[in-house]
Order: sequence, then C-alpha cells, then structure tokens
Amino acid sequence: MTEDSQWVKAIECGSLKEGQAEAISMPNGRTVAVFYWDGSYFATDNQCPHMGFPLVRGSIKNGVLMCDWHGRAFDLKSGGCFHSQCDDLDVFPTKIEDDFVWVEYSSERPSKTQANLRLLWEGLLGDDRWTVSKALALLLDRNADEQEVVDLILSHMGRHIASSHGPEGGEDVSRLVNGVHVSRRYTGEDRLIALTTAARSAAGDAHERNEIVPMPPPYDWEQTAAWVKEFSRDRQGHRIERCLFTAHNEGDSEKIIPLLYECVVQPYFMGFSQNLISLAYLAELVSTFGWENSSELVFWLGANIVGQGRSEPERFRRDAVRHMIKVEVESIDFSDNSSHVEFDEKGLVSALLDVDIVKSLEALAIELRKGIRLNRITTTLVLLAADRMARTPVSVDAGWENLTVELNVASAMRQALAHGGSLIAAQGLFHVAFQIFSDRWINISDRDLLDELETVDAPGKTENLALEVILDSVNTLNVEGVGSEVLGYLQAGYCADRLLHELGRAILRDDSGQVVLPTLRTVFEEWDNCCGDDEEMGSMHPARYQLIVGLARYATDIRSNTDDTSAAYAASRFAEGKTTVEIFE
Repeated sequence: MTEDSQWVKAIECGSLKEGQAEAISMPNGRTVAVFYWDGSYFATDNQCPHMGFPLVRGSIKNGVLMCDWHGRAFDLKSGGCFHSQCDDLDVFPTKIEDDFVWVEYSSERPSKTQANLRLLWEGLLGDDRWTVSKALALLLDRNADEQEVVDLILSHMGRHIASSHGPEGGEDVSRLVNGVHVSRRYTGEDRLIALTTAARSAAGDAHERNEIVPMPPPYDWEQTAAWVKEFSRDRQGHRIERCLFTAHNEGDSEKIIPLLYECVVQPYFMGFSQNLISLAYLAELVSTFGWENSSELVFWLGANIVGQGRSEPERFRRDAVRHMIKVEVESIDFSDNSSHVEFDEKGLVSALLDVDIVKSLEALAIELRKGIRLNRITTTLVLLAADRMARTPVSVDAGWENLTVELNVASAMRQALAHGGSLIAAQGLFHVAFQIFSDRWINISDRDLLDELETVDAPGKTENLALEVILDSVNTLNVEGVGSEVLGYLQAGYCADRLLHELGRAILRDDSGQVVLPTLRTVFEEWDNCCGDDEEMGSMHPARYQLIVGLARYATDIRSNTDDTSAAYAASRFAEGKTTVEIFE
C-alpha cells in the first residue's frame, strides 16, 4: 500500500451473485466496478477506456470482462485489453475484512502518457474527432508535456502532408500553429477545443514515401542555394526538396528558412500572398519546436510553396512586377531606419487604396527610402486591414476571405523581419500592398486611419451587461449591430482583454472556429502590441479598436450558429472518470 492509497469499504460479502457487479464511488469522484466471479471479488475502473461506458453493465465469461456497448474485452485480473485500439483497464487490489469487501484505491493514477500518445496517433491516422479529443483530454488531465504532444502531431503531419498535399498544405499548418498558440490562452474545455482543432489539421492518411537521401558530395551551400532559387523561378518544386534536405544534413539548417523567404518575396510571386503566411508558420514551427520533427514538413511544403506553378500574369500583376523590379529594394539602406523621420501614413494609406498599382507601390517605396521603420509600416498595413474588416458592407459579399488574408499577411511581415531580415520584410511589404490592390472590388469607403473613430454609446450600463449584449449578438448572428456594440464597449473603457477572451471562446465553440482561428490568433497578438507603450507597434493608434471590431463582425457574419463542443465536453468528462451514462445524464 503506497502513501497516497487507501482502503475503501465497498460492499458486503455475499451481496453479489456470480457474474454480478456494483459501482462504488471513490473519494476523488471516480467509480470502481466490484465484480464477483468464480468465488472471488475483483475491482476495476468502472469506465471503459474505449468510450466510457459503465463496465458494471458488462458481462464476464471465462475471466474475460466484455463492455456491453462496443464489445471491448479485458482480462478481469490484469485489466489487459484484447483489442489494439483500446487502452488497458485499471484494476485494484481487494481484500475481505469484517465480512466486507474492501478496495485499495490510489488518488495518484498511473502515468499513461505513452499509451495516450499512441491513442492520439490512432485518432490522427483515422481522422477520428472523438479519439483525438479523448487522447488530448487524457494528456491534458495528466499534465503531459506540450512539446511531446506537438512533436507527435508534427511528425504525423509531415508524412500526411508530404503524401497527400501540395502548397495548400499551408492552410493545415496554419491551423496547427494557431491552434497551439491560442490554446495557451485558455484552460479546460476551451483549451481542449483549440488543441483538437490544431491536431485535426494534421489528421489523415500518412503513406510511406521514398526515403530522401543527401546529394552526393561535394556539397557547397552557395551552389545549393542557387539551385533552389533557379528551380523556384522555373516552377520546379519537385527538385527543391532534396536540396533542402542536403543543406540540413550538412549542418546549414539555419540558412533554409531565410532562403525560402528570399524565394517567396521575388516579384514573380506577386499575388501569392498565402505563401508569406504559410512560410511564417513554418518558420515559427522550426523556431518553437525544432528541426527534428519539423524537417519533413518544412522540406516538402517549403519546396511546394516556392516551386509551385504560376500562370501568365494578367496586366495589373505585370505592372506590379515591373515596378517592384524598378524600385530596386535591394539598393535601400535599411540600417539607416530612424524613428525621427516623419511618416506620411495618411498619404501611404491613400495611395494603397488607389486604383493605380504603380502609385501604390511607389508610395510604399518612398516611405522605405525615407527610412521609416519596417515595423511601423507593418502596423499601418495591419490596422488598415482591420479597419477595412470593421467597415466592409455585409449586405452583399463582405470579402472576408480576402480581408483576412490582408490582415494575416500584413502581420506575417513581423515574422519575415525576424527570420528573413530587413530586405526580405521590405520586399514582402510590396506583396501586401498588391493584396490590398487586388481587393479593390470590395466596396469599402475610404477613411483616414488617423481620424478618431465615431463615438457610440456602450451597449450596457455595466461591463457585464455590455459583454452579455455583444456575445448575444455574436450568437444570434447580429452582424449589423455587433460592430458598434464592440466599439461602444471599448470606448466606455471596459476591459478589452476580457472581451477578446470571450469572443475567442465563442469563436472556438462554433463550427466556423477553425476558419477564424488564424485571424483570432493575429488579433490576439496585434492587440497585445497595441497595449504596449511602443507607438511603432500600434500603441494608442486611433484605429487600434478596429482589430477587435473587425474580428467580431467577421466571426459573427460567417458563424454557423452551432455550439460545436460535444466532443470536447464528453472528452473532458471522460478524463475526469465519468462514464458515458453520467455524461449523458
């Protein structure tokens, strides 16, 4: 008997007939099933480890306990499961004392991290939402290391995407990265929902592939990089993966992400904004979780992104490509960036919204040549996209897909700056400008970002009441009213962090949550920037509230009006030891 175990008085001897069982409540709220079979008493966890059905409703034959729901079978003495797709059953010692059956029960349950990781792998292979949710719930309940969990998901995702996806696999990577980051802001079921969304982005078949081997010696980084750039320019992505693998194998891993960035910011990728978003997430995966489990994903997806096919550009894209080449961004001295230079934000925004793409790109080039800091320009582009989301008409096509790309690619420039450097980030800004130009069809009126927003009344006399009104508008799809309600809430001085947190919960709990997830994460981080004391990052900018206003309108307008929490709720209760019957009740 261990220090944390105790004997619990269960049932009176003789109260059970051969093969019968009774559920006994334990001090921690779980239940144990006490069985009488072949003249002896046995005790097991009452919860079937497959789907949680109460095992007291099962049957025993020849020492085998069978669950009465899906037929999972267990050795009554050891708890071993005869099915590979099910965990073993916890069993507990029993003794007879004073004509009663006693059960030795420990509040410290044995660690099953490896078994639960195998369960997660099974769920990923089968794209089984319940199995993924259950495995994650059990891992969270046992305080498993997040790194170990994400490493497994990444390992599966690398093979899954490499055997079934092309460049579009970046969308799955987006859900993975953003799901993990957003989950850290929540607890309980909300964290589980975010992590399940992240994990299911990796779910699906993971077929075997031919092993990648390094190129034969001699190896030279400069030559390898030149090949990658040439293959990218010539749309020959199938030739790039082995080059990247060779560089990694030769110890040049840290040069790979900057090289991929150098490719995707080239003028001929104008109009492929998603590349910059996907690459930002790949860079983040490597920097956060390392190369060991990220490498297959980076090599395959990176090669597909920078070497993807491109059709002949239409007129406006040709004009943009020509002008970007003419600007010669490489000739700008970014070491001379200075905060004392006057930034013509109004002029830049006006030019970006013009119908003349050359005028838009030239206005951006002027600010770069003046030495305006890259993060300051990025902030303007982020807030411009948020402002457009906050004001786009919803009576017709609101353009959410395009507007959220604007927001997310603008924010991705911060990753480009961190992982690729100033030149890469500056070149990337031209791609953001072209994305805004491409969305000129969305009928949004012009507005000076530096103008104060229209003052509106708070939706409630107290913060709690105002928050209740906003969440009701989100849940009832009141997109016409939710924007002004959020603005009134913020202008009243109520807690913005609380509002954003609750908006995030509402987003995660809806079927549309996986679509909104990347934008939710962007707004979380950009709002954090605005809450600091750095004006370059948006502190006290007149348009900063539009980040949350735009998110609320977007999430409300595309909401499916369903509370998508059943699997997470059941999995959370499962991890607590509740049987299916208790959960249903």
